[in-house]
Amino acid sequence: MSVLRKHASQLALTAIALAIAPALAAQTSDDASASVATHNDGTSPPKPGALNGISPVLDFVGNGAANPVGGVHSGYKKSGWIKFGATFDFDTLFGWKGMSMDVYAAWFGGGNLARSDIGNSISAQQTWRPVAGGRLTQFDINKKFDNGFSFTVGRIALNTYFNRSPLDCDFMSNAMCLTPYGPISDIGITAYPNSSWGAVTRYDFQHFWYVQSGAFDYDNVENLAHRNGLDFDLGHNSIGVLQATEIGNEVPDGLQTMPHAYRFGIYHNTNGGTSPYFDDEGTSAALAHRPLEALPGGRTAWYGMVDQTVWRGEDGRRLQLLARGFANTGNPQVVKQFGAVGASLTGTFPGRDRDTLNMFISDTRFESQEIDYLADLRHLAGGVGAPHRNEYISELDYGIAAFRGVRIMPDLQYIVNPDPIYATKRKTDIPNALVVGLRVDIHVAQMLGW
Repeated sequence: MSVLRKHASQLALTAIALAIAPALAAQTSDDASASVATHNDGTSPPKPGALNGISPVLDFVGNGAANPVGGVHSGYKKSGWIKFGATFDFDTLFGWKGMSMDVYAAWFGGGNLARSDIGNSISAQQTWRPVAGGRLTQFDINKKFDNGFSFTVGRIALNTYFNRSPLDCDFMSNAMCLTPYGPISDIGITAYPNSSWGAVTRYDFQHFWYVQSGAFDYDNVENLAHRNGLDFDLGHNSIGVLQATEIGNEVPDGLQTMPHAYRFGIYHNTNGGTSPYFDDEGTSAALAHRPLEALPGGRTAWYGMVDQTVWRGEDGRRLQLLARGFANTGNPQVVKQFGAVGASLTGTFPGRDRDTLNMFISDTRFESQEIDYLADLRHLAGGVGAPHRNEYISELDYGIAAFRGVRIMPDLQYIVNPDPIYATKRKTDIPNALVVGLRVDIHVAQMLGW
């Protein structure tokens, strides 16, 4: 526990520094957990026409995390982002009915406790990104018709529209926040802050049913450092097409029926990816010290998610249950299956109607070829045996609505069977890890009442 005491002051200073930042950030006046639509970073969209048709956003989100127990060694890392931009309501501005435009950018910085200290691949910090610095995250045009049809086209991320829920980013672990684990590593979906050329069409039926489908350019070059999301070439570096289709039922708040969101969908990438184990001669790439084989065909996976309100009280108090599932059915990739269950309580104690108490537990089951690959790396390092195929992560957090627009969230995570994807020279299993964290969200627009 000496490490925890050592870094407790750093965690506190992280919260204070973020809480007194001179400019802060945007979320609607309702908690994200009460909204169905979300941005690709998990925050709720601004209210349409907040400032005569222009809805500005300025968000500061920071994470600090330490592992006093377990992992390769104990450590502390902090990370954060600043998001800024606006949604422009063309109906209000120009009289163009049903049209709007989103323009958003962000800056990222900080370290990753999971990779550098624990050794596993599932980050405990939802604000950490592999590429630091600034990036254009979203630039699109939207059109809604009176018949229920709508479309979006521009520079967008797949996870803005598919397999997403406002409950996911009530958490700090990347097992849940950003997108439930698996689609990024297996399918290569574009996810905040990375975007590419894409288009999404959606049709809303009666009784809150909808179906939507989208196609996105698969361009890994654009995600590299110093690209900044500003390369607008059409297909110059394209190596495939990402596709997603989803059907769902969304019952909003304000009705007699309990609010819920049920979604079921499929991903496909025309790029086949690389084998988790074999080289192009059909032998162990690790033992042969050769690159992994490029696979033919495509990558396909299915997903489902449930958000269900089971209790509603006054002033927005509620209890919501959640479930997530992901299964890779195409080319073998890193993750075979992912599942999670959890709950979110809004309104915890008398007078704390906006505080939240959240928990989840997840099971990530790795592809057998990925485990064989990691076992070969362990053998090369002088160890024996293989890592566990299932990695379990649980999280418990308490979101303190400090004042309008500011949320402070102490966080506990426990990781059972940490994967050694970033500790490939380990000779033995990585000890189970306890993560103590703090997340701070600051929303300027909400603070100003926009």
